[in-house]
Amino acid sequence: MMSPATAFRFRDRIFGGKSGEFDKLFEVLGKWKDAVYIPPKIEQSTNHGGTFIFNGESVVFAHYDESPGTHADTFKVVDMAVREATK
Repeated sequence: MMSPATAFRFRDRIFGGKSGEFDKLFEVLGKWKDAVYIPPKIEQSTNHGGTFIFNGESVVFAHYDESPGTHADTFKVVDMAVREATK
């Protein structure tokens, strides 16, 4: 299920993103033009992901995707992971 956060994330990527980010989005979406997936159970269509950084057993960073397209900022996550790895 999509929420308003999905639409806002797409808006931010399209209009507020870095130069060429919109082109990358269309490049990826163009590869899915013939793909159709219907999950066996309706509950499976609302599963969302997340991003986590651990240091040993401690959770250093946790981001739960609110809806499709609302992922953690990749650059910030990588920066944080590198900082943790070099402590």
